[in-house]
Amino acid sequence: MTDTSTPTDSSTGLGLYLGVLQFLLLLTWTVYALYLPGLLESVGIARSWTGWILLADQALFACFDVAFGFLADRAFRLYARIGPWVLTFTAISCIAFLALPLLPGAGASPTLFLCVTAIWVLTSSALRSPLFALLARHAATPAVPRLAGLALLGMGLAAAVSPYLGTLLAAQDPRLPFAVSSLTLLAVCSGILVAERRAPAKAATETAPTRRLPAWGWLPALLLAALAFQIGVFINAGPRYLREVDPSALPWLMPVFWVAFSLLVFVGGRLSARWGAPRIFILGCLAGAAGLALTTLDGIGAAVGGYALAGLGWGSALPSAFGLAAESGRPGRTATFTGLLFATLAVAAFLRIGINLSGWPSREDLTPLLTTGPALFWLLGGLLVLVLIRLVRARRQKTDSMHA
Repeated sequence: MTDTSTPTDSSTGLGLYLGVLQFLLLLTWTVYALYLPGLLESVGIARSWTGWILLADQALFACFDVAFGFLADRAFRLYARIGPWVLTFTAISCIAFLALPLLPGAGASPTLFLCVTAIWVLTSSALRSPLFALLARHAATPAVPRLAGLALLGMGLAAAVSPYLGTLLAAQDPRLPFAVSSLTLLAVCSGILVAERRAPAKAATETAPTRRLPAWGWLPALLLAALAFQIGVFINAGPRYLREVDPSALPWLMPVFWVAFSLLVFVGGRLSARWGAPRIFILGCLAGAAGLALTTLDGIGAAVGGYALAGLGWGSALPSAFGLAAESGRPGRTATFTGLLFATLAVAAFLRIGINLSGWPSREDLTPLLTTGPALFWLLGGLLVLVLIRLVRARRQKTDSMHA
C-alpha cells in the first residue's frame, strides 16, 4: 500500500517549480513597490498616492484570486488542464509589467498608467490560486502542506532578499529591472505546460475528507493570523529593531523572520502530513504569538529571537492553511478554496496598508494596541481552530452514535 502522505518525485518537482515561480513573482512585486512612487510622479500623480495604489492592488488581488480559482476549477472539470490559459494570463501580466516604466517616456496619461497597473495586478492572480490548486489536484490531501511548503519557500527567500534588493536597485533605471523581472518570469512560467503534463493525476478522484473543518471557521482564523503577521512584521519590526540598532543594520535584521519561515516550511509540511493540518496550524499560531510577545521585551536578543520564533510559527501555519483549503475543496473545488485563502491573505495586507495610511502607527495612544494586538490575534486564530476541531469531533461522534 502506497503512503499517500509522501509526495511522488513528479509532484515534488512541481512544488519546487512553483517555488521558483513564487520567488520571481514576489521579486516583481518588490521591484514594483520600490519604483512605484517615482513612476507615479513621472505621469503626474503625486507620490502621496502610492499607499492608496497599493491598497487598491490588494483589493484587486482579493477579488481576482477567488475569480481565478473558480475559473481554474471549471477548466479542470472541462479540459482537465489549466496550463495554457494560465500561461496566457501570465504573458498579459508580463507585458503589462514590462510596459509600466516605458509609459512615462511615451507621454502616457495617469489614467492609462493606472489601467496598465490594474491589468498587471489582476492577471498576476493567475499565478496564485490556480497554481497552488494544481498542487492539491495532483497530490493526496496529507501531502498538500508539504508541497505547498516547497512552493512557499520561494516566497520566503524572495522576502528575505528584498531589503538587499531595495538597496541594490535604489539608484537604477527602472526599465532594466522591470524587463529582467517580467521576461524571466514569463520564461519560467512557460514550463507550466510541461510541469502539468508530468504531474500525476491520482488525486483528481479523491473524495471529501470526513473530518474537514468548515471554511467559515478556518478562514477567519487565517485572517487573524495573517493580520498578526502583517502588523507584527511590516509595521512593528522596523521600529522595534531601531530601538536597539542603527538604521544601517536593518537590511541584516529584517530578513530574520523570513529566514526562519523558509527553514520551517519543509518541516511544517511534514508535520502536517503526520499530525494533521489543523493541529500544526494551531501550533504555528501559538509559536507566532509567543514570538511576537517576546519582541515586546527589551534587548536585541529578544527582538531577534522573537521574530525568528514568529517566522517559525508562520512557516508552520501557512502551509497548514493550504492543507485546510485542500480538505475544504475536495472534490472539485480546490482552486476556489485556495483562491479564498489567497483572498484572505490579501485582505490582511489591505488592512495593514490601511492602518499605515490612517497614521495609527505614529499615535502614541495606539502604540500598546499595535504592539500587543498581533500576539493576541495569532492566539485567537489558534484557539478558533481548536474550537472547530472539537465541534467537528463532537458532531462526528453524534453522527456515529445515531448510525450505531
